[in-house]
Amino acid sequence: MDPCPETAALAALQASFQSGATRPLEARRAALRRLAQGLARLEDDFLDALRADLGKSAFEAWTSEILPLRQELAHVQKHLARWMKPRRVATGPLHWPARAGVQPEPRGAVLILSPWNYPLQLALMPLVSALAAGNTVLLKPSEFAPATAALLQRLIGESFAADHVRLLQGDAGLAARLTALPWDHIFFTGSVATGRKVALAAAAILTSCTLELGGCNPAVVEPTADPRIAARRIVWGKFLNAGQTCIAPNHVLVHADLHDRLVEELRRAMVAFYGADGAAAQRLAHRGQFERIASLLNEGRILQGGATDAARLHVAPTLLGDVAPDSSLLREEIFGPVLPVLAWREEAALVARLQAAPSPLATYLHGRDDALAGRLQQATRSGAFVRNDNVLQAAVPGLPFGGVGPSGQGRAHGEAGFRDFSNLRSLYQQSPRLDLPTRYPPYGNQLPWLRRIFGRTGL
Repeated sequence: MDPCPETAALAALQASFQSGATRPLEARRAALRRLAQGLARLEDDFLDALRADLGKSAFEAWTSEILPLRQELAHVQKHLARWMKPRRVATGPLHWPARAGVQPEPRGAVLILSPWNYPLQLALMPLVSALAAGNTVLLKPSEFAPATAALLQRLIGESFAADHVRLLQGDAGLAARLTALPWDHIFFTGSVATGRKVALAAAAILTSCTLELGGCNPAVVEPTADPRIAARRIVWGKFLNAGQTCIAPNHVLVHADLHDRLVEELRRAMVAFYGADGAAAQRLAHRGQFERIASLLNEGRILQGGATDAARLHVAPTLLGDVAPDSSLLREEIFGPVLPVLAWREEAALVARLQAAPSPLATYLHGRDDALAGRLQQATRSGAFVRNDNVLQAAVPGLPFGGVGPSGQGRAHGEAGFRDFSNLRSLYQQSPRLDLPTRYPPYGNQLPWLRRIFGRTGL
């Protein structure tokens, strides 16, 4: 008997997958129903756990963690049968009378590593996709959200057989041991630094991986924007979950003509939402996160906020001005309640700044200039391009979610998530009776005839 629990778990998941039990449509639907029922049964418990782990209010916990999962489960159940169907692919004259197609098939036994900032949503969202695709799953939640992890353990144990979905709790050491095992796919959500380690581990075992990483997401405000509306939406998206959201606006790049008005509206919105002292905002997740964020407050001039309370792990929502153009705040994800604001005047300089920065999860643009929006969309790379809003694009079930380059690889949510956890298997079937002699040597003078045939097809 193998004494290593992670190795034993993988063996059980592989054996279950190879039995074929998870492949049929009804088996997948049943698994999704059990997950939905378990989530509903433990909903209030999860709200309590999210408050214990992160200090989240019930409203924000429900709207940002539970509601997206409900939407995803309903969307996947509605469309799963269609997604599973093989898709016909046209063949050419050379293949006649063959037929070809693509069949989505499950990858096998997969590993999901989830983070602490949205410990419920980001654990179960990829699980929905993995189950819809017909896989068996091992889920490893973050140790920095222990109350949620314990409740996830209960949910998984009550909803699934241990050889279908299993959850193991542990620290970074467990994650390292898990990623060294021969999984059929690895799905990781977390920091860029840890994502590199996961990618290296996946490369060592030649397995595929999806990386949902950080986002140094710029929020561009151009001269035609309404400063009040732009400010309220930016403040909401930035300070949601104490800024610990990978798709939150990281910094604001506002046209110089609008700078002072926008700063005033940002300050007004911050006071209206969180109080003059910012005390009503959510606390940070753990001690290390508090110390890291507190150390960033001297990177610029504080325009609003800046108060810290080590005992509460609380940093007030903070607006920074006079940030150096080469500051790390503009090149690396802040992932906390600190919002730098910089002015720009020339479009060419703005584009150069955006192009020089790492490709983010999202580029946000506030304003009504369609021509400028088109130019910026073409000139930049990001996982999403969003106009006049932020963060909410991730709540559209039909939109793929993911990054590009340093912000990640692969896609999640909806059909994109289903396909990410699937092997798109090519199918090709030739007639067993008709056997054209032209494919076999000796070829004689068939080349001119073959050229004429393909020439008529436009090749």
